[in-house]
Amino acid sequence: MKLNTIHFKKIAVSVPLLALALLADPVYAIDWTETGDAGQLVSTAQMPTGDEGRLRNIYGTISTNNDVDLFRIYISNPTTFSAGVSSTSGNLDSGLILFNEGGYALYGNDDAMLGTRTSGLPAGHLSGPQAPGWYNLAIFALGTPPVSGDGFTPDHYMFPDVSSPFTQILTATGPGGAAPLTGWAQLEDTVALNEEYRIRLSGVTVSPVPEPETYAMLLAGLGLMGTMIRRRKGFIAR
Repeated sequence: MKLNTIHFKKIAVSVPLLALALLADPVYAIDWTETGDAGQLVSTAQMPTGDEGRLRNIYGTISTNNDVDLFRIYISNPTTFSAGVSSTSGNLDSGLILFNEGGYALYGNDDAMLGTRTSGLPAGHLSGPQAPGWYNLAIFALGTPPVSGDGFTPDHYMFPDVSSPFTQILTATGPGGAAPLTGWAQLEDTVALNEEYRIRLSGVTVSPVPEPETYAMLLAGLGLMGTMIRRRKGFIAR
């Protein structure tokens, strides 16, 4: 009887632990390709979807020098979050900005390294994400600064001017940085680019909410563990 009790106790513990492992560590890595043209505002941001798993890459196209693609992403591990752009066709001169769920800018970058034209957001930055949750990640061609308020003039810019060598990690210290995103200024006449890009991500998942069957597995495991404990207590009492 003692051996059987121990055996059932191990089963009872292992089932919920397995379910918790599934919750904490999605197995699959997901690649998302922009559908149509991602929106430019929080209300129109495109959300990558699919089976639960780690969001590894976002692929898309910057169609013009005034095009902005905004993606609604779930950052599950803010300490490891990072994003880096590579141009998969041509030589896109990109910028990256991370906004929180409400559209307030956190940090941005023009050139990830000296001599490059692609942008990146490093992990562990003081102005980066501090808690798991929904965020908005923007990729855009340079010359299209984000603005807040009801205008597009420099006194509405969310970020300060960038100077050489353009590798700085910028924070929302511009005149409009204390308010949420309302649009993007167009500094130049629109010119076709059709540049394809890839955003490499870490610390991001596609689906932060487990599927119902995962919850069912967890609850069943917890219930089984409770039953075994009650039975064990009854056996000892006898």
